[in-house]
Amino acid sequence: MLLPIAACVDESATDGAAGVDGAPGVDGAPGVDGAPGVDGAPGVDGAPGVDGVDGASGVDGASGAAGVDGALGVDGAPGVDGVDGVDGASGAAGVDGVDGVDGVDGVDGVPGVDGVDGVDAESPDRVVWVADDGTGDFLLLSQALASIGDASASNPYVVRIAPGEYTETATVALKDHVDVEGSGQGVTTITCECASASFNATSATVSAGDIDAELRHLTINNTGSDVYSIGVITEEVVDGSVSMMNVTTSAIGGTDYSMGVFNDSSSPSMRNVTATAADGNENRGVYNFESSPSMTDVTATATGGTDNRGVHNYSSSPSMTEVIATATGGTDNRGVYNYWLSSPLMMNVTASATGGTNNYGMMNNSSSLPSIRNSSITGSTNSIINVGANVSALVADTMLDGLVEMGGGLTCVGAYDEQFWELDNSCADNP
Repeated sequence: MLLPIAACVDESATDGAAGVDGAPGVDGAPGVDGAPGVDGAPGVDGAPGVDGVDGASGVDGASGAAGVDGALGVDGAPGVDGVDGVDGASGAAGVDGVDGVDGVDGVDGVPGVDGVDGVDAESPDRVVWVADDGTGDFLLLSQALASIGDASASNPYVVRIAPGEYTETATVALKDHVDVEGSGQGVTTITCECASASFNATSATVSAGDIDAELRHLTINNTGSDVYSIGVITEEVVDGSVSMMNVTTSAIGGTDYSMGVFNDSSSPSMRNVTATAADGNENRGVYNFESSPSMTDVTATATGGTDNRGVHNYSSSPSMTEVIATATGGTDNRGVYNYWLSSPLMMNVTASATGGTNNYGMMNNSSSLPSIRNSSITGSTNSIINVGANVSALVADTMLDGLVEMGGGLTCVGAYDEQFWELDNSCADNP
């Protein structure tokens, strides 16, 4: 580079006139660029600067739009049922509400027109009614029987008796092929003071001979006070052709004999019969004389006299099932008395004698041979007494309450006493 001319002037000389400026010199050509320098080694990093203070939180941006619902998930398996809770205690009963006021009665309607009278019903031709109030065909059984004259096996009758007590003045004799039916024991009662001095049907309230008939569902009483007083008597009945069913009969007050039922050379059927004899010198609940009746569910009682016998078999062999035979209150009492070739078959029989001087549950006499099974025989003197050498008894599975007097002999199988001690084969106590 050229220096200005002035720079060479001596500052102590006088300034000459000013020279004229020379023309400007021409610019020289540009110089060539030098080669680039080598890069220097990198400098060491400076220490980190201190963190600046956090800036203030920015304002929350607006909520974005709701996203699309996702697909429904698969249902889970049902849970196990929980245990039932304990029932709560019942609440107290509410107080009853006040009764409402009764409504006003409605106006009575106009009475309807009376209907046409019905035709009176007619009893069947062969059913005859007895009623003590006059509403039947007759007032007494005897009158009804007297009105029947054409009964037969092909034309049988029934006499039905309404409830009430009917007093007859003489023995009522049943008729062949005519049944007599009351309204129930103790509901229909036929009474008669029919005792007499004759030991036959004239001393009975009701009698039946060799006929085919049934007496059922009623009570029959004899309150007569003559020598013989009998409730029901049967005579010459064959093979159960006469039946007594659901009948109560009594005889009270015969001066010598009172008998609830007297079967004379007869074989009637007796089912659910209660026969009582009382207050005679000698009383017989059921007296079988040369008879073989079928006795089922029979209660025979004799009481209040000198000689009482619940069932008295004289030369008789009845079938006795579920029979209760009782004798009480007299001097000599026998629950069952078998006399003169009597051989009854006794099953489930209860025979007892108490309250007298001599009390025999069963007495067997004069070649009698009873067979006794599943029964109970009680007597404060003897349970069983056999009188005579030709008398015996067959006893099986039976309780004997009282001493045993074997007489001609006893054969016992499975017998025992009132304390359940086993008896030997002669009905004696085992040692």
